Amino acid sequence: MKFVLPLLLFFFMPLVSAKPLTPGYFLKWDSDHTEREIRPVYPIDEKEIANFKVYKVAVENAKPSSVCFYAFSKPSDKSSFGAHCMRFTYSDSGITRSFFNVAGEQVVNHEGVHTVKYLFQGNKYPLLRRHLDVKGQLKESSLGVAEYRFKRDSKGRRISEIRFDGAGNVVPEHNGFYEARFAFDNNDYATYRKGFDKNGHIMEGPNGYATAYFWFDENGTFLKEEFRDTKENLVLGPSGFFAKIVYGGIDDSGNWHKISLYDEKDQLVSNYAAYAIAKYDRLNQRESITYYDAQMKVAQNNRGVAKYLYKYDSEHNLIKREGYSATNELVTQ
Repeated sequence: MKFVLPLLLFFFMPLVSAKPLTPGYFLKWDSDHTEREIRPVYPIDEKEIANFKVYKVAVENAKPSSVCFYAFSKPSDKSSFGAHCMRFTYSDSGITRSFFNVAGEQVVNHEGVHTVKYLFQGNKYPLLRRHLDVKGQLKESSLGVAEYRFKRDSKGRRISEIRFDGAGNVVPEHNGFYEARFAFDNNDYATYRKGFDKNGHIMEGPNGYATAYFWFDENGTFLKEEFRDTKENLVLGPSGFFAKIVYGGIDDSGNWHKISLYDEKDQLVSNYAAYAIAKYDRLNQRESITYYDAQMKVAQNNRGVAKYLYKYDSEHNLIKREGYSATNELVTQ
């Protein structure tokens, strides 16, 4: 849903997990938030893959060798990384990630990058991520980022990230931050993403908040998110109309079925929709989202949408999402 900004842009990096990595089919190929290992969740029995869109994780020498995407048993290029397969190669200096389509041809990923390299720089875990073009030269992604530089804690978890373009200039973070810093819970899931300026001082970006706080379940599925300023007061987040969002009715596939939206006073939103209800089809694909006010009467979000309908083609690929007003008029698609 568009009003939920993807604040956690985790760039997943495969390394040997603290626990043995198990090959197989999964609904999500990586729920790790630390940028140090693959962490697949929601395993699917091979007999059931015809009913789901799944990722097949392959392992060699205790390390992930590839992740490939299948839509209802058929190879597909419609993965979260924009290709059919992601393949990994290892060296003493780092790890290379390459992308291939169903025909077996190497292609660019969803960010327009041909190859991604993670470099150790004398550390057990990579401190540098580089995007490369087909000639092996630095390549800016669709976000304008060519390089990420990390700092890590004693457990190898990414606690700091600064982004750079191809010329070495800092690319501001999602809320205009110079640097993003992170903390983690006992499951290694992020508890916050905090913004800092170039002098190392916590800052509030153009959207008003300094910190986005997160809560996850044991599978890394969102349970709650809230936005706070430098004084730890709740503030409206990037949506401009809610300060906290709570995900409810999480099913066995990690889908939420109801969300609740709160304002900066920690009260249910009153100017726009306070709740959203999602429905899914038999193939685990979202059919609709309908918005309601605090009295559970149909209401509109800040985009004037009361209901989203999801349209799929004959191969069950998402074609578009249509938004309708409370009077059933098409608002957006």
